[in-house]
Amino acid sequence: MKGRAEMKAFTLEIDDLAALCGFLHAKKLVGLSEKLFRSFPRDGMPAIKKRLHAHGWIRPAERPNTWHFNEDLMQTLAVAVAPELAVVAISRAAKKSIVFYIANNAITEIVIGKDRAVVASLPDVDALFAEVMKFLDAFPGEIAVAHVAGNAFDAGHRVTVDERGNLSTKSTSLLRAGQTRWSAEVVGTFIRGAMEALRKG
Repeated sequence: MKGRAEMKAFTLEIDDLAALCGFLHAKKLVGLSEKLFRSFPRDGMPAIKKRLHAHGWIRPAERPNTWHFNEDLMQTLAVAVAPELAVVAISRAAKKSIVFYIANNAITEIVIGKDRAVVASLPDVDALFAEVMKFLDAFPGEIAVAHVAGNAFDAGHRVTVDERGNLSTKSTSLLRAGQTRWSAEVVGTFIRGAMEALRKG
């Protein structure tokens, strides 16, 4: 039996994340503050590339003035730059949030800290559910699942969690009757159902 795929994670400085997204022609990532993505002047590009090289995200290629990027990291970021769906989990109690970007079967997770960002590639939706459960360890909070159109959220579904761990949503068809208490099963059912509903349109 094949072992479960591991989550690949990268820890970047915020400016490194912004610069690498710029190389992918993204001025921001939906669900994250625009303040994180300051524009870099073209004449500052040599210094940016030097820093990215020092941090291990790019390395010089054979031809002068060309570079090889960390392929795993760039593939992971590419999902966040052009996702089909996004899942946002917010802990109102801890004042923190996490965003998951989904394109086909690829899932990228981004957590923004004070001066660092963790970018991870998740192996499957079960790993996404587990990360949401681990992240929302204090209530109240909410989870939103949305279709992404350009740089903004389009249609979506939202569930809120009160201080006692009770879930409520306007998308009542996504919560089974009598199952409105915080649990891995209920959260997984809601997120999976919302994703399927959005994909069906």
